[in-house]
Amino acid sequence: MSHPMNRPATIHVAEQRPEAGDSVLFLHGGSVAGWSWTEQAKALPDHHALIPDLPGFGASARHPWTDLATTADELADLVRERAHGGKTHVVGLSLGGVVGVALAARHPDVIRSVFVTGAILRGVRGFGRWAGLAQIRLFGSPGYWKAMARVYRIPPDTVDLFVATGLGIDRDSVRRMVPEIYDGVPARELDGLRRLTAPILAIVGEKESPTFRDALDEVTSRVPHAEVRLAPGMHHVWDVEDPDLFHTTLAHWLATGEPSPALRPVGPRERGAPAAR
Repeated sequence: MSHPMNRPATIHVAEQRPEAGDSVLFLHGGSVAGWSWTEQAKALPDHHALIPDLPGFGASARHPWTDLATTADELADLVRERAHGGKTHVVGLSLGGVVGVALAARHPDVIRSVFVTGAILRGVRGFGRWAGLAQIRLFGSPGYWKAMARVYRIPPDTVDLFVATGLGIDRDSVRRMVPEIYDGVPARELDGLRRLTAPILAIVGEKESPTFRDALDEVTSRVPHAEVRLAPGMHHVWDVEDPDLFHTTLAHWLATGEPSPALRPVGPRERGAPAAR
């Protein structure tokens, strides 16, 4: 498949506190852009923040998504060039979680730690896949994005930005990206995690579907020291649903390399269990 050749040299990256301590790379979900991490990054005054717009999104809308591996490689180049010591803590949600895991698997040498939530590493099947692919046709509708703002409980003062971001997503990029993510990350790619020595924490919202919980095994089966936890009472976009809980959890992880006591352990019986209501 051919892709546009007039892509800019790099993706767009916002940066906070370049003079601060360890770098943190924030990777956004598939309905937003880097701006969605601004407040969480501000709440970590001791850390240097790198906040890219992933290919096809936000200010990187003209930098098309080609595939997951290429995106991970681009981010690794970014880390080597701009992160302190050429290494970073990775924070990713949803699409950003999948990208963060791919980055750690392909480039473990640039990783200080990994904190991901809602990463559908095994992909999406059945009705969920059909519905997700069908929604791409609505991406040009302001009404669709306004409805999604209500679903995700986007704060009123950022609804306009959320809608504008959605309308600006590169449709061709999404048509490539969504089926690839829904197919799941290939085992040969995930096997790169076996080389990861840095701490890794994979989280699922307690009220997310079994699809997300089942994916935790893709991490723990390859990284014996991996930690997995549930975010109590949370749905998929819990950085918006309870930003204070998210910040407490993330700050504790960055400070200690250990899961926050605010999170719940994931027992064997809970994996694949029906989602809580």
